[in-house]
Amino acid sequence: MTRRHLLGTAAIAGATTLLGAGTTASARPARSTAPSRATDTEVDPQEKAHLEGLKELADPPSDKAVADVFERGQGAAVNEALHGWNTNGQAVPGGLPAKLRDFLETTRQLPAWADPEAMSAGHRFALANAQQISFAAVLDVTPERMRYPAAAAAIYGIEGPHDNKQGFAKALRAVGDMLHKDPYGPAGSGFVTPARVRLAHSAVRYLLHTEGGWDTAKWGAPLSQLDMLAEGSLFTSYLIDHLDKLGVHPGEREAEAYFHECRVGGHLLGMSDEGMPFTLAAARKRAAAVDALHARVTPRSATYVKATVEYFSSLAGPKEITVPPATALVRYMIGDTDADAFDLARSTWDAVVPTAVRGFFTGTQAGGLPTPSATMTRIATQMVQRAMNDGKEIDLTMPLHLYGHR
Repeated sequence: MTRRHLLGTAAIAGATTLLGAGTTASARPARSTAPSRATDTEVDPQEKAHLEGLKELADPPSDKAVADVFERGQGAAVNEALHGWNTNGQAVPGGLPAKLRDFLETTRQLPAWADPEAMSAGHRFALANAQQISFAAVLDVTPERMRYPAAAAAIYGIEGPHDNKQGFAKALRAVGDMLHKDPYGPAGSGFVTPARVRLAHSAVRYLLHTEGGWDTAKWGAPLSQLDMLAEGSLFTSYLIDHLDKLGVHPGEREAEAYFHECRVGGHLLGMSDEGMPFTLAAARKRAAAVDALHARVTPRSATYVKATVEYFSSLAGPKEITVPPATALVRYMIGDTDADAFDLARSTWDAVVPTAVRGFFTGTQAGGLPTPSATMTRIATQMVQRAMNDGKEIDLTMPLHLYGHR
């Protein structure tokens, strides 16, 4: 068996566990709480001005520390020093430049507004529905990221024009780390993973300015607070509302608690407290405004999404066999409007997949597999990560060059 087939087997096994057979979700009818998409003329002028301001902001504390690293020519040395720094119980590694060390020390605490009770309730919801959340993160949220041209332009610069399998794998790494039974305890990664993601984002910003000729007048700051808000909304209000498609119907208190936990995570990832609203209802409204003003699919982002689906499918078997059902899965999750915008092909699988997915997630235990635990889902996400990264574990290192400069 070739290495590629072994990776494909891992991907299939991981995807099977992510899909699951049973669920703890109730069988109540799906509800739709997300607002319909607004047009730019419907966005309040004050809200529009606020979002334009976020477009010009990035992550100054992290950016200053990382710029110092690159200006000293210590990027590779820092990546080496941070290799193996994965859990909260580990001290910040020694030998780091002073500005970077001082910055990392500030990232190891929750914001003052974090509500422990709400976070616990939100985490219980995440663990109870781990496989559905992971499934949605892979097949729904990740392609939807490419609807935001400024963020997509940054991704192209660092990963190249072909596909975003690295983006898939890194998103899964972050989701998997948050499925730890105690993400903010010594054995968890709830502080370390966001800190390392911030360093990677800051490195991307530095390189886009120094190597990529970034057009600030056109795009604003690379990976700006607006970009982080758009992606944060996908992983929170958007994902919560799309879990209906997987048979999960959280009550308002459950959804609000899960949103609060995710908002804490967004803060640790460098999002400003003024960006992500405090309530789920306000977050839905802001996400609608961001969509109205900034979301659009470009030919390049459509090519990117299709290439990624094809790559992932090819790990499981010949593309002519695997791409149609995989495409239908993505279409089911993101909906026909966005799937057509990405120019995802329609097929006879489109009629089969919705029933099959609902059956997997809402079927009874009788004759099926047991519902995967959060631990099994974490293992599955790790298997898929490796498959998407040519068999290697994903390490959240700072990129040292853009795609075209390597």
